[in-house]
Amino acid sequence: MEISLYDTVFKKEDGNLLKFDIIVPSEFKDIDKIYQFGNEFLKEEGIKAKKLISAEECDFCHMEIANEKISGEIKEKGYSIFKHWGFEKNLI
Repeated sequence: MEISLYDTVFKKEDGNLLKFDIIVPSEFKDIDKIYQFGNEFLKEEGIKAKKLISAEECDFCHMEIANEKISGEIKEKGYSIFKHWGFEKNLI
């Protein structure tokens, strides 16, 4: 599956930054829906956002071929997220 990655840097209310990619099938071009996917992800992570993701925080980066994990997530919910930095580490 060919995918498009949307590079996203989001500023949390505390001023800290998060970097993640919103990943969708390459033929998916609905940018408002892509922003919505990012905002859904923030909610799932328990991150409160006064300012939602927009073109200022999210921009097309590149296309590539998805691995099995990403392909499965896209088939399940329509998108996938790849976390880069700024997220709390879960300690066991």
